[in-house]
Amino acid sequence: MVETSSASLKARMAAGETVFGTFVFLPDPGVVEILGLAGMDYVIIDLEHSPKNWETVANMVRAALLYGIAPLVRVSANNEKEILQALELGAEGVVVPFVQTGEDARRAARAIKYAPAGNRGTCTLTRVAHYGGLRSGYLDHTQRENERVLLVAQVEDTTAADNIVDIVGVDPGPDVILIGRSDLASSMGRPGQVNDRAVVAATERILDAIQRAPGGFRTAAIGAYAPSDVGEWLAKGCRFFFYAADGLILLNAAKEAVGAFRHAVKAVPAGRKVAAG
Repeated sequence: MVETSSASLKARMAAGETVFGTFVFLPDPGVVEILGLAGMDYVIIDLEHSPKNWETVANMVRAALLYGIAPLVRVSANNEKEILQALELGAEGVVVPFVQTGEDARRAARAIKYAPAGNRGTCTLTRVAHYGGLRSGYLDHTQRENERVLLVAQVEDTTAADNIVDIVGVDPGPDVILIGRSDLASSMGRPGQVNDRAVVAATERILDAIQRAPGGFRTAAIGAYAPSDVGEWLAKGCRFFFYAADGLILLNAAKEAVGAFRHAVKAVPAGRKVAAG
């Protein structure tokens, strides 16, 4: 078993650490274990584009915790019941897609926090509450959860970009603003053009608003297409990086391995190859 870290992902970033992870679309706890063995800091278990049943999600959360990485769950929508379900299974945070307004951010923030800070449903019998084992100290448990759980709000269209000051001004609100550059580019009529001048300008406007936001810890999340991208985004305040998704990582690794083996076969002189039969 891999030893788990005592500090939450939220606490690590608040202390100045930079974290790296990926999305998990494949419905398999083994994939999460492999990413943990690879040394990632977190996984985002996706429910927006790759639906899974809750039993599978629970086992993927267990796999992440076993291997010392933070399990986050991207819910399919800004729905308090779905957010609650993910948290009751033990997710360390939720990723909420298409947050467009301050009220969207406020609704998500209320859903992840227990009263008086929010309206998260109360149940002493869930997995995260040790199946009833924390009943005697349940108030302490709720306070720990309010501190531990990470809220990641996806900002991914022009409406959100226009409302970014309101979104980051919610307190308590999102801890991380994930900038979905691909969707942002599409909403600006530039699909696939994340490096277009207008898209870059909108991205930088969002980053500037995050850095200027009042209140406590808050950082930006962005997709890194290559390690060479990291330096630029670090300088602009990003501390949360994600790379692609599990399927693409597998596909790229498989292509590289197949290409290397085929190249090795071609490199062998014809005289050294044994004819079939």
